[in-house]
Amino acid sequence: MAKVQAYVSNETTERIDTIVAKRRAEGAREKDVSHSSVVSMLIELGLRVYETQMERKETGFNQMDFNMALFESVIKTQFTVNKVLGIGCLSPHVDGMPKWEWSSLVSNIKEDVREVMNQTFPHLEDSGD
Repeated sequence: MAKVQAYVSNETTERIDTIVAKRRAEGAREKDVSHSSVVSMLIELGLRVYETQMERKETGFNQMDFNMALFESVIKTQFTVNKVLGIGCLSPHVDGMPKWEWSSLVSNIKEDVREVMNQTFPHLEDSGD
């Protein structure tokens, strides 16, 4: 094994000490968990993260372009569905049925969306959004 010497901040040293102490408290033997083994593991993990980030840059993936394309698709879908629902509400087959009136449909959709959003993102319910 190669030896690499590096200087780290006191905070980093304390965090490494905490990991070593936690592993030993969980029952790891002293020869299995050392500062050297923990630092080696952290460097390997850091290298994997770094390499993954570099691969993403090479793929040409652009998060902003993806977000814009996704947003555009959502907006197109929303407008299309609004038009189709509007046409459906004018159908003589549903004329006079309260659940097929436009205002009823809109409020029902909003309630359904709010319920799914609150289930998926519970923190939104707490903030009142």
